[in-house]
Amino acid sequence: MALLQKIRSNLVAQLAIGLGMVAFIVTGFVTCSRGPKEMESTVAELNGEELDRQSFDNQVEEFKNILRIVQNKPLDYNFSSEEDAQIREQVYQRFVQKNLLEKECKALGLTVTDNELAAIIKEGSHPILTQIPLFVTQNRTFDYAGLQQFLKQYNDMQSNSQISAEQMIQMEMVHSAWIFVEKELRTATLSDKYQNLLCSLVLSNPISAKASFDARNTETDVVMAALPYSTIADADIKVEESELKAKLDEYQNAYWRNPNTGEEVQFYTLNESREVKYIDVNIKPSDVDQENLNNAMNEYAASLEAENANIDSIVTLSKSLIAYTKMPMSKTTLRRIDAEAANRLDSLAVGAQTEIYANPADTTMNIVRLLGRVSRPDSVEVREIGIQNLDVAAAKVTADSIVNALNAGEVFDSIAKRFNQPGTKHWITSNMYEGAVLSDQDREYIETAINASTGEYKQITMDGGIILLQITDRRNMEEKFDVAVIKRKIDFSQETFKDYMTKLATFVNNCKDAKEMEEKAVKEGYMIQKENVLKNTHSLSRVAGTREVVRWAYNEETEVGNILDPKAYGSNSDHLVVAVLTGINKAGKQGLDNEKVKEAIGLMCVADKKAAKLQEKMKDAKDIAAVAKMEGAVQDSIQHITFASPAYIMKLGAQENVISGAASGLAEGKFVAGVRGNAGVYALKAVKKNTNAETYDEKAEMQRSASQNASFVSYMFQINTENINSIFYPVLKNAKMVDNRNIFF
Repeated sequence: MALLQKIRSNLVAQLAIGLGMVAFIVTGFVTCSRGPKEMESTVAELNGEELDRQSFDNQVEEFKNILRIVQNKPLDYNFSSEEDAQIREQVYQRFVQKNLLEKECKALGLTVTDNELAAIIKEGSHPILTQIPLFVTQNRTFDYAGLQQFLKQYNDMQSNSQISAEQMIQMEMVHSAWIFVEKELRTATLSDKYQNLLCSLVLSNPISAKASFDARNTETDVVMAALPYSTIADADIKVEESELKAKLDEYQNAYWRNPNTGEEVQFYTLNESREVKYIDVNIKPSDVDQENLNNAMNEYAASLEAENANIDSIVTLSKSLIAYTKMPMSKTTLRRIDAEAANRLDSLAVGAQTEIYANPADTTMNIVRLLGRVSRPDSVEVREIGIQNLDVAAAKVTADSIVNALNAGEVFDSIAKRFNQPGTKHWITSNMYEGAVLSDQDREYIETAINASTGEYKQITMDGGIILLQITDRRNMEEKFDVAVIKRKIDFSQETFKDYMTKLATFVNNCKDAKEMEEKAVKEGYMIQKENVLKNTHSLSRVAGTREVVRWAYNEETEVGNILDPKAYGSNSDHLVVAVLTGINKAGKQGLDNEKVKEAIGLMCVADKKAAKLQEKMKDAKDIAAVAKMEGAVQDSIQHITFASPAYIMKLGAQENVISGAASGLAEGKFVAGVRGNAGVYALKAVKKNTNAETYDEKAEMQRSASQNASFVSYMFQINTENINSIFYPVLKNAKMVDNRNIFF
């Protein structure tokens, strides 16, 4: 029946939320055909395995179909361009993940057998299983018996010619969701096996455990004097091109993190990138636009207050961003939909409405009208038998006879089985329907279930027959609000759009080249932004729809210095973007022609030279006082330094791992100078050593170290083509990897 389908769809939607499905939605995910292919048909290739265009498209569509199910969307729902781009990215990343994981596991002999998977499902403790609402009991444990009952009913359905197409669709939807979970469980189990193997290779031992304990519990207090790098002007440091090249050779396979900004610069990249500079103009409504909307809102407000007003029609005609659902909802639900509207409920009497108000948080104008307050259960437990018959009168006769039999003592489940239906109890909770726009039949079903008494039988006429419904439990009485909200975006008009476009296009046309455009931009009130984009970059600074700009940047005909004419982007076409291709960075070892790399290498060389000068200046110092007298020196005392964590130098605003190491290695009363850090060169004297009172427990310390190692392995295990900290990065670097997505998408 229509409502049953919706309820089960909502259950599957909750499943998606619980599992964080975006990472691993897959049904037969990698089924790539092999053999010779034309380059034009190859989307990606890794370790000799090809993902051709047809296979990629099939997987994308499969992904979309599952999303439609779990998000309770119509089967013909069209995803936005941004959603589509994210789905394609997930398909690509999953291809890479499965290729690498399965290749490594195969080499190690790691597998997940069917029997092993069946045992895990039967045992029922895996976190993935306990997050499935459809097969979870009221005390939040996995309902293995319920799953087996469903699978049996599904198998029986295949040979039952009396099952309707609608029932078939319902069962297929739930079964598809289970297949997804089963495959997710298999992949997760294989991943767990591999991670556990890695963890076993980095387990603690008594020596490292004792060293870790001492590093954490031995504290050193020091007095410090430092010569900051800022005492030497950058202009006084000269760096030759040969020095830059030599420094780059040291870091050819590594990356560098700027200690001042935290920005990470890679000197070797797996992925080719493009440098794009662009102007992004956010179109704002004019004063006239806002005045016109305000006038329209006044008309809507008057219509809502009119006697016998058709609320549903008024809200629909207003093109409100929040539909009127005709069903009361909890304040919690309304707060999820619109927090500001929910906050205004307490100040309204039934039949009253707010003044028109603006909400700066989402740039909208709003009216909230309270139509009623009721007390209803938050959850009802029901079971039903569907009586299918095009002759509703005949179906009613059957339903009446069933009720008579039930009242005479016949068991509900027995009757349900005679109609080839499970007759099992299930919960309808408010989060399944509140805030959703329901069909008249679905709304009647829910209203009937909510308002019926426990144990009562109700008959609901539906398309193709009657549903006989019994309410078996009602829980959590809660105040609900029948509320209508008219919410309109404060948007710009076509006239305003044309004004913005004319101004930007005129500016671009008056510039002879990209260099002049950049020079004149600030004077004209435009800000030049810069971004390094990859083939899979979805958008520029999250401006929806700018995937087109990325594709343009990767087009073989686009040359450095070319300008992409202004065009509207954004989910509401509210951004005008004009772009310039300013650089092409090839994959592999990066050279000094890469602006970011050259800047980073230059900073490193300058820091080296400054450090050498300051270390030379400090080399003859015999104590802290001698360093403190030097020009530009800062002095401080630092307490409770341990080897296990970086010391923070408050006067320089820097964290310094070297201070932790140097201080921990100093005996009490000893002095050391010339310690190079991120912010300067240091001299230290240990004035006190102290060991905390914590008692060493070898077993506990080894367990602690093992737990830390497991967390570290989990972090390093992330498989992503852009994660240079992943243990798979060297594998990707040495693999034959082809990414042609920009050709197709």
